[in-house]
Amino acid sequence: MRRGRRNGLITTAAAVVALVGLASLQPAVAVGPFAPSGRVTVTPAASNQFAGTLDEGSGSREFTARHGAPPDGGSGALELRTPGDGDKRQYVTDEVAGPLSRFTDASYWAYRDPASSSGAMPSFAIAVDVNGGTLEAGDLYVLTYLPDRAPAGTWTRYDVGSGTYCTTQQIGRVDAYRQCRDGGEQRTLSDIMAAYPDMTAYAAGFNQGGGDAGLVSAVDLLRVGGRTYDFEPG
Repeated sequence: MRRGRRNGLITTAAAVVALVGLASLQPAVAVGPFAPSGRVTVTPAASNQFAGTLDEGSGSREFTARHGAPPDGGSGALELRTPGDGDKRQYVTDEVAGPLSRFTDASYWAYRDPASSSGAMPSFAIAVDVNGGTLEAGDLYVLTYLPDRAPAGTWTRYDVGSGTYCTTQQIGRVDAYRQCRDGGEQRTLSDIMAAYPDMTAYAAGFNQGGGDAGLVSAVDLLRVGGRTYDFEPG
């Protein structure tokens, strides 16, 4: 993305919410359809462009070894807590910006604390420009992947590349997660790419909250294209 577009993106971001902060970040330059590649460790001191774009309420986000990690996931993970119905925590990176084809083999691992009063799992979201090019008002959409529920106390791997997504236009204070959870139409990435051939991803990552009161979860080993993100306490 050309640096000259940054001010325009920030202006657009001011008009929308829920992952809109992604649009004001500087996406990584794409070297190829699946770049960047390799395994990186994300810690409080080395974020790899991850940030909370829309944190609301009294929830929390913490790197911790409290829940262990999935296989080959090191010693810890990223914990998300949303104690109230209106609490929300997100953690997304623009380092994965590029064509939607980058996400066809995407995956992540998630864990639900047995003490959680909610049975939900943290979702995955991709912020996109529906027609590519310059991001204008009305162009920003969010693709939301809702994971199936899984047993508490167990790490579960989700193949989001082969899953289905809701497509939500971000206008005003629209909550893409709530709309999807409440019955939004779900389609595969292949169907979405066929319907919107110029759609371009700006960033992607995790979302928790907006109706998931009492959920304590953890996420780890996010894979997009050839890059795997391992979340560790330090």
